This record gives sequence, C-alpha cells and structure tokens, in this order.
Amino acid sequence: MNTGQTLLVTVGLLLFTIFILTVYRTTSSRFAFAIANETIISGTAIAQSMIDEISQKAFDEKTISGTVSNPDSLTPVKFLGPDAGETDYTKYDDVDDYKGFKKDENLTRLGNFKVWVNVYYVSSTNPDIESLSPTFYKRVNVFVSNNFVTDTIKMYRIISY
Repeated sequence: MNTGQTLLVTVGLLLFTIFILTVYRTTSSRFAFAIANETIISGTAIAQSMIDEISQKAFDEKTISGTVSNPDSLTPVKFLGPDAGETDYTKYDDVDDYKGFKKDENLTRLGNFKVWVNVYYVSSTNPDIESLSPTFYKRVNVFVSNNFVTDTIKMYRIISY
C-alpha cells in the first residue's frame, strides 16, 4: 500500500468515526429527552394524586363533625399541620394536616421522587398570598422533584369551605 492509499484509508476511518459519534450523540440526546418527558409525566401524576388525596379530607379539624360560620373558629394559622396523635399520614383527617408533609415515592424505572406539601390560608381575592389569619380558603402546594429533571414540578389547588 502506498502513501496515497494509506492517507485515503485514514481519512475514511476518520469520517466513519465522526459519523458514528454523531449518530451516538443524537441517539443519546433523544433518549435523555424521552426519559425527562417520562419523568415529568410521572411526577405530575404523583402530584395530582397527592392533591386528590388531600382534597378528599375535611376542610378543617373544626368542620369534621360540625359546621363553622366564622373563619375565626377555624384552626389558627400557627397550629396548621398534623394534630396530636397523627404521626402517620394515613391518620390525617383534614386538609391542613398535610402542612410540612414529606415522602419519597419510588418508581422502578425512574427512581426516587421527593414529594413535599405546604398548606396555608389565603383570601378569596388574592389566592397567591398567604393569609395571616384563618379564612374559608386553603391553598395546597405540592412539589415533586427527581434526578432526571432539573426543575421541580409544582401543582396547587385552592380548597374552600
């Protein structure tokens, strides 16, 4: 083999290597994109499931066995969260028991999802601002994170009495 043929073979191998690397890069980008999308869909389902579970509970501890006509009769802001004896979330009986709730949801394919919840009173005219006194509206924020996506999934619902 002479120098010209060696040079052609070397250039051919170089072009083939560049082609293979480009195909690999494109394939791995598509795979990462597909995994990220699957993670977002699964994380959204986890958050929605959490909101659905919370929405099925009583509005407040005071509304479980009776009615309340004045918001000042509801649980004071500083006492939102699990009540005495509610050490396991399966015992939660009203919406604000979930304030500060955290759990890990493990999916075989996508790994661990971290879920955390915040609950607070809001006014009917401004549901984005936390109220410093009890109202007939509670905002439930659910956050879900996973290693496959860089941003946290955030969902919320306003629950009214």
